[in-house]
Amino acid sequence: MKAKNYFLGAAVGMFVMAAGSAMAFHGGGVAHCDGCHSMHNSPENPISGSPNEALMKGSDASSTCLNCHNGSGGYHINSADGSNLNSGGDFGWLSNEYQLAPRSSAPANSYAGDNAGHNIIAVDFGLAADGTLSAAPGGTYDASLLGCTSCHDAHGQVLDGTAGGSLPVGASGSYAAGAPAGTIKGNYRLLGDSMYEAGHNLNDGYAFTYNAPVALANGSNGYQVRYGFGMSEWCANCHTDYLVTDPDSMLGKHPTSVLLSKDGYDTNYNSYVKTGDFTGSPATAWDPLVPFELGTTIQALLNVTSTNGPTNGIERVMCLSCHRAHASAFNNMGRWDFETDQLAKSAVLNPSATGVPASGVAYYGDGMAIDVVAKYGEAQRSLCNKCHVQD
Repeated sequence: MKAKNYFLGAAVGMFVMAAGSAMAFHGGGVAHCDGCHSMHNSPENPISGSPNEALMKGSDASSTCLNCHNGSGGYHINSADGSNLNSGGDFGWLSNEYQLAPRSSAPANSYAGDNAGHNIIAVDFGLAADGTLSAAPGGTYDASLLGCTSCHDAHGQVLDGTAGGSLPVGASGSYAAGAPAGTIKGNYRLLGDSMYEAGHNLNDGYAFTYNAPVALANGSNGYQVRYGFGMSEWCANCHTDYLVTDPDSMLGKHPTSVLLSKDGYDTNYNSYVKTGDFTGSPATAWDPLVPFELGTTIQALLNVTSTNGPTNGIERVMCLSCHRAHASAFNNMGRWDFETDQLAKSAVLNPSATGVPASGVAYYGDGMAIDVVAKYGEAQRSLCNKCHVQD
């Protein structure tokens, strides 16, 4: 997390198995207890890692999660080589620090590692607290307590307009399927809501203010995600100072949860194809490397395969327009390399970089690896230009 703008976000693929499957583990709510806990550390249900007072099957909460979610492909989010293609990103980049040789006598630039994303503590998998930051940028959350359950409520408790929720969770809030009669849908990706408070992670006593966001994923792999409403607000549960909703008084910070239609950014988004090409159509303007919120709290209005750009005047920029939720190949958990003038020269693609995983995927969206030169051209500038058009 060194000196990065790290944003808690919608963690893709975390805790959730296939949508609508009879084998779904969490199903939007609390799973079977033996999946995460071992009551007696018995031979048929042993603990993996060091025993702990919560009887978890890992040495800590995140290790328990990674007992299932470690690896590549599907619902996994921590590969050995950064090759996962889910929208939230791959924690594997935390363990894959690489360097780009300097152009002059300046020291080599270091990429990934702590800078790559949220430094969750998972002792059994070699993931440790941030080595530089002691608290969340823009907030006070203690970095030494950061884990999967800092963001996700593994028990799936959810608000439904009453204190704590009056109905049981009957379906995941990540997918399009509705909840059976007499039940409610859980939060998107089991994200904690405003009732998620004292004791949710290592007894940290940290309370949330904002509810979980509305979003829709194509399935447990989370390759395709469309965002509805509330992502930046939810990130602000920990990164409070970065929630800037008034662009006219943004005090040196990029606005979040602001309409793209303000000052014509929606028009820019729709017309921008790549550097030097502004012939885009609203019907095909969607770029998964620069996602936006549709501005609706109605999940049924989200379409994971839509290629539409912002066309309704209510779409919004959000934290995840620029950042991954877990980790990425680039510093500050960027969806693209913020520290280069051309994408083709970004650190992980640079032949002078050392320590880059051979099969790591730097650029990807909607589950597809993206050849940035083939898609955008050799001279493509930063994707900030998708909205700002300064190239």
